Amino acid sequence: MKLPTSQRDCVAVYGNMKQVARLKRYVFLEGKATGIEAVDLDTGGGFSCTILPGRGMDIAWASYRGIPVSYISKTGIVSPAYHDPRESQWLKSFFAGLLTTCGLGNAGPACEADLPVVGKTPFGLHGDISNTAADNICLSERWLADGRYQLKISGRVEEGRFHGEHLEMRRTIHTFLGEKKITIEDEFSNMGNSAQPLMFFYHINIGYPILSKDSRFLSKSKSIVPANKAAAANLQTYDRFSEPLETYDEQQFYHDLIPDESGYTTVALINDAINLGVYLRFMPGQLPKFAQWKVCRAGDYVFAFEPGNCHPVGRAVQEQTEGFEWLEPTQVKTVNYEIGILDGESDLMMLKEKLLA
Repeated sequence: MKLPTSQRDCVAVYGNMKQVARLKRYVFLEGKATGIEAVDLDTGGGFSCTILPGRGMDIAWASYRGIPVSYISKTGIVSPAYHDPRESQWLKSFFAGLLTTCGLGNAGPACEADLPVVGKTPFGLHGDISNTAADNICLSERWLADGRYQLKISGRVEEGRFHGEHLEMRRTIHTFLGEKKITIEDEFSNMGNSAQPLMFFYHINIGYPILSKDSRFLSKSKSIVPANKAAAANLQTYDRFSEPLETYDEQQFYHDLIPDESGYTTVALINDAINLGVYLRFMPGQLPKFAQWKVCRAGDYVFAFEPGNCHPVGRAVQEQTEGFEWLEPTQVKTVNYEIGILDGESDLMMLKEKLLA
């Protein structure tokens, strides 16, 4: 059934647009999630997700027509009050979800860095940004001049220390009535008085049933490099998956992706058995690094797209190898990307023709 999308048709059949599409803001009241601010987004086109201003504007649950899309880990949703930045304790609050942001001072294994004035400073696994609550939250539901009904949420997340950095990320997530995708814009700014390194990548996590033994990863890659021993031993099947196994060493592959004539590239996880998939569209010019992560272990059955300005190698290794991307005082870096659903044979075939040609 195709629902109306024009304003005139909608006002005729709906008493209030929240009947079909909405943003719903609330706070969790139980368990380790207590106090986290959340916003449920429903496009009215079958796609819905939960955005967490209380967790860095990241995205927890996502579903399409009632089918789970994102992977939620054993931790569940955990308040920043429980965040332990030491070593790999970040994993105790890694809910995964559709989007977990890693950074901004470290992206990768825990390490130690020698900072000006402060001296030797520990950096935990994947940094603190995802465990930081946002402010400046703004929600908007409105008809635009072009006739589309827009749902939009924005917020700001800051990272700073005395004698050190002052970075901020402003995130805007928007979609339109009836759509099965969201568009995200992140602005990373240096609000301090000295140049600062910026490290970040996005952990975009897909779970069962889109992830299954029938799934396949698609990309247009110039090269594929295994990032660990398990990946090297399984390079020939980098794009395939098994059923959940009792023992499984995570595998990670680095891709050099080929952009199209518009500067964008698309990667996807598709499942022909259920005619569904998830795609990520972004510009390698903005996000030059991309890692593919898969864990086919029982209970930890997850696949992730990992685009960023660095690979998840950690601050110490990044400094010693490729070096940092630096933000000068007042400098802003803007990144745009799109996460969406592929529904039906037609959607899957069109993407295959584009990426496998």
